[in-house]
Amino acid sequence: MKYKVKKGQHVIISEMFLFSLGAVIVILLYSLLNYSVEASKAAYEKEEYLTLADYVQNILYKFEICRRYGFFCSYRVMLPSKLADERYWIELKGRNITIGRLSGAGGRYIPKTERKSLYKNVSIGIIKLKLDTQANLSGVGLSTWREVVLEYINSENKVILRR
Repeated sequence: MKYKVKKGQHVIISEMFLFSLGAVIVILLYSLLNYSVEASKAAYEKEEYLTLADYVQNILYKFEICRRYGFFCSYRVMLPSKLADERYWIELKGRNITIGRLSGAGGRYIPKTERKSLYKNVSIGIIKLKLDTQANLSGVGLSTWREVVLEYINSENKVILRR
């Protein structure tokens, strides 16, 4: 019985197999890293908007003290130039604070399970906050202004956001 001698075909096949295995591992690592970066970016964007909303909300709660004691209050607020690398606007209307993107770009939706109980309608780029305040809110501010003034007018029971 004569045995056939292999002429190196198994080497080429094993190298092709190893190359394919390496390519699959690289693709999986890239996908995993890309997913984790996107997830952390979405969380970071959400936290930036919520932090600004909390900041404005805290000032409005301080105005409640002014209302109770009949004082005139005014706060000068330095706005960050961008939130999540986007310009934005702030609107005070009725008893709501709304913060949104100036670009109008739609954001990723945040499921209700991830929202804080305080924030009823939150999505990346748009925040609507309903407040427990007795004062009527009004005014619009833009991030390009860099500085806005929040004033409580006791005689009218009104908070105004102005430049």
